[in-house]
Amino acid sequence: MVTLGPRLAYAYDRDDVGITAYGLDSGEPVWHTAVPKGVTVARTPRLVGDTVIGAFDTVEEGSGTYADRRGITVVALDARTGRSLWSREIPGGKDRPAEAAPHVVGADTRHVLVASYEQGYAETPPLSALLDTRTGQVIWTDPDFKGVDLEQSVAVGMRGDGDFAGKATSDGDQLWKRDLRLGEAMTSDPGPGLTRADGTQAGDTLLIDPATGTTRLDPGDTSLSSCHYDGWNTTVCAGADGSGKATVWAVDVRTARVLWRLPDEAADRTAPGITAAWHGVVFAQADQAMTLDARTGSDLRTDLGPVSPALVNDGYGLVYDPLARAIDVYRATGAAASG
Repeated sequence: MVTLGPRLAYAYDRDDVGITAYGLDSGEPVWHTAVPKGVTVARTPRLVGDTVIGAFDTVEEGSGTYADRRGITVVALDARTGRSLWSREIPGGKDRPAEAAPHVVGADTRHVLVASYEQGYAETPPLSALLDTRTGQVIWTDPDFKGVDLEQSVAVGMRGDGDFAGKATSDGDQLWKRDLRLGEAMTSDPGPGLTRADGTQAGDTLLIDPATGTTRLDPGDTSLSSCHYDGWNTTVCAGADGSGKATVWAVDVRTARVLWRLPDEAADRTAPGITAAWHGVVFAQADQAMTLDARTGSDLRTDLGPVSPALVNDGYGLVYDPLARAIDVYRATGAAASG
């Protein structure tokens, strides 16, 4: 729902379409920047240093015999003030449906990867574009590429035929292509040097090398449905084994070595629900909110309260309250900062 910065949280505004920054200490809006002609947003903005980057579905209203024209607008804003740094329009194609709302797949100090596609089966091919983070210049676009992960030198995605592929960030040349036979695959970024590919059947999960497309970790009959990168060197993935029992795996992002797994029947330990990971600490939900050591899996604290945070940084933890449809913000000391 939001992207967490050191002192501010950033979210899309779906009414006055744009980006709003909220103070983590107060919960109040600090700035809002609207995007003209913006109509639809998806997922969350991305924060790169002092820059917030967002992608918007925009509509240029037609007149007379001319139909409305759909497009994609990518903006970069100053993270502290909301001042516009650059704005870039990308033609979206006249047949691109409203359900294919664009989103920022990934962003770093050099590149921004934006993708537009429908979830599930779609007749309209996906569209992805790579932009320069500093200037907004479009480096390349690909009308048959569903971008899912961005690394420093390669963008990973799926072709319309279902094959995975890696494209060079420098010029868009295809570096590798691989048929993983995962069906209607789901994908995410589990951390630097890894791309998660998860199919529709149990045991379809792979962690692959984004630079080469080769498999770095095959968990067998275990499906790893979500991964949480701690910002250092560990990603913690939750899922289910072949029997449907909840499982948690911790993986070193540099070596793809499995560090620990839960459940551990020998130690009589179960697998908790993983909600977040940050700088060597895993936040989880068992009978109470708790933390584990990211490198060893050992319990750290088991008395954090009733609900574990979904977003964490050095100073704050954010908990979403689905009944109130609100986010509670807690300082690192454990006291609630705002609601």
